[in-house]
Amino acid sequence: MSFSISPPASGRTQDAALEDALDRRRARLRSTQLERLLMRSYQQLVVSFVLALALWTGHWFITGKTDAIGWALIVHSAQLLQWAVARAFKLSGRAALVESARWLRRYQLTLFISATAWGLAAVVVLANETNLMVITAWAVTLLGMAGIGAHVVSAVHSAIYLWLVPLLLPLVLMMLANGGVVQTSVAVLVLGFGSMTGFFASAMHRLLRTALQTKLDNDALVRALRQQVVLVERADREKSRFLASASHDLRQPMHALGLFAGALDKHLNGTALQPTVTNMIRAIDALEQSFSAMLDISKLDAGVIQPNLQAFPIRDLFRVLHMHCSGQAEEKGLGLRFKADGKIVTSDPQLLQRVLSNLVHNALRYTREGGVVVVVRQRAGQTSLEVWDTGIGIAEDELPRVFDEFYQVTNPGRDRSRGLGMGLAIVKRLVLLMGHSLEVRSTPGRGTVFRILMKPTEMADMESVVLGADTVPAPIDEDHTVLLIDDEESIRTGMRELLETWGYQVLTAGNITEACTEVRRHAGVIDLVISDLRLANREDGIHAIERVREAYGAPLPALLMTGDTSPEQVKRAHESGHRVLFKPVRTRDLHAVLRGIP
Repeated sequence: MSFSISPPASGRTQDAALEDALDRRRARLRSTQLERLLMRSYQQLVVSFVLALALWTGHWFITGKTDAIGWALIVHSAQLLQWAVARAFKLSGRAALVESARWLRRYQLTLFISATAWGLAAVVVLANETNLMVITAWAVTLLGMAGIGAHVVSAVHSAIYLWLVPLLLPLVLMMLANGGVVQTSVAVLVLGFGSMTGFFASAMHRLLRTALQTKLDNDALVRALRQQVVLVERADREKSRFLASASHDLRQPMHALGLFAGALDKHLNGTALQPTVTNMIRAIDALEQSFSAMLDISKLDAGVIQPNLQAFPIRDLFRVLHMHCSGQAEEKGLGLRFKADGKIVTSDPQLLQRVLSNLVHNALRYTREGGVVVVVRQRAGQTSLEVWDTGIGIAEDELPRVFDEFYQVTNPGRDRSRGLGMGLAIVKRLVLLMGHSLEVRSTPGRGTVFRILMKPTEMADMESVVLGADTVPAPIDEDHTVLLIDDEESIRTGMRELLETWGYQVLTAGNITEACTEVRRHAGVIDLVISDLRLANREDGIHAIERVREAYGAPLPALLMTGDTSPEQVKRAHESGHRVLFKPVRTRDLHAVLRGIP
């Protein structure tokens, strides 16, 4: 197997490729014309056979002359030849279209023979005929065959004249040879009819050719579109794979940096260097928020977030939001009001809080004076949660784009201090995930309103509302032992230092074999296994936890940590049944999870 990369094609090569493309187009057009001709040959043959049979038998019955029988043998032989060619073409199937030029020549030859056979009627039958009624019947029949045949063969321009000329010319010559006034007039009429038939058949040919070319162009566009769709899907998969790999590689050192910063903050607490460490942790938190926004999109794409719809008083959620957002409002000198009016809504409290938090923070960010009001009201039989602001507003042409990823109004320069522009994209996905609707209206310079429309809460749901109470988590038991599995030494070192400052005893391992060895070597109890999802040498954190449990002989509690944000891996991690944290993990989040594990 070999692979090579060549320079772009030269101008001469491109001209040759264009000429090849034109040749292929002409071949496809010819194939389509041929298919149209030969597939319709059966209908033409049936009609012409019936007419020829009726014509010569009628002539024999009326005149008693047998000269039409000889003509009948010629015509029916030509028709049999036409049928044989059409039959052979049909049996050859699509393979015949590859040799379309050869089959077209065969068809034209049989067509010319058939037209000549019909035209011989003027020589074989009518040359010695004196009965005007018989002559008229034959002439009308020949003209009818000329008109019908010209219509049938109009797909190929040359076939029109291969049919008309040999069919009508003998009749014209025979009439002119007789020299009478009537015969000459008939000859002129036949010539006029043939000319008009040829003219209209040629016009039909042009229409058919245009239609066929349009069809071929459309087919080519469809093929090109399908190819582009395949390329776009492939590029999207490659992009997702690249982003997942890059995200994982970036999250690993970020996670280690956060661990070291957390341990350093613990050691330098109360010293002159603590403000520096605090600023460093804030910078790390900002990076973590950016990673978390992208992770939320990956979770939603993976379908691992499932809403837990329930009825609850919106007042409690408004209180939490006021506590979280009032500081930002006070800092900017803005008003912030929440109006619950005792309403009970049916939604997912956590996801709805995330949605409203994004909308309120976004409103405060783009409001310079006035304030933000969050209300709940009934609108057209629905419960409407509304976030009003007196901010800069959004232009009408930008409204459809505000929910796109990485899009920010009035931030074309992509100022990172103003966020990534992922908030409204996450809002849209979460609202749709919960089965709600989302509306936005805005007037530039006056403000914006976002509405979340949800089904009203039924009375039966209101009666089942249970108000939860906050509890104070218990402190960590300092006797707990943790087995940490991670293939990167910096993360093992940072995690061990952080956990030890929290009072944990930490066992570390870089792979499954080392982890099982640590389990067998440790004489005491192991309380928790923390493992990275993607380990070195294609080892897997989920499999590592299973092997550790087998070596320990008990179903140890486990926590998965991963920097892989591809939808497939996110879904797989959640389906494992273990608690999952995504790198970089903030120390307070890790601390909260560890406190919740018995």
